[in-house]
Amino acid sequence: MDIRPPHFDIDDARRTNECACVFDRLATQIAIEAENAGWLQSEVALALADAAERYVMHVAAGTHETPVAANSNAAREA
Repeated sequence: MDIRPPHFDIDDARRTNECACVFDRLATQIAIEAENAGWLQSEVALALADAAERYVMHVAAGTHETPVAANSNAAREA
């Protein structure tokens, strides 16, 4: 995936639209690849919506641990 950093500062109103455009493009790419692999369009749409909802709930819960590989000897930050 080619995700580039934002062009606008955090307080610039254009940043929200830019982010939406980036994720619309990515979601479309994911959907096309999934459908080409044999998943039904309805399955893909629901799976994308569910994944987005799970991510929103994760962010809302405030559990922002940095992912660590299962075989890593590094300690997780609390």
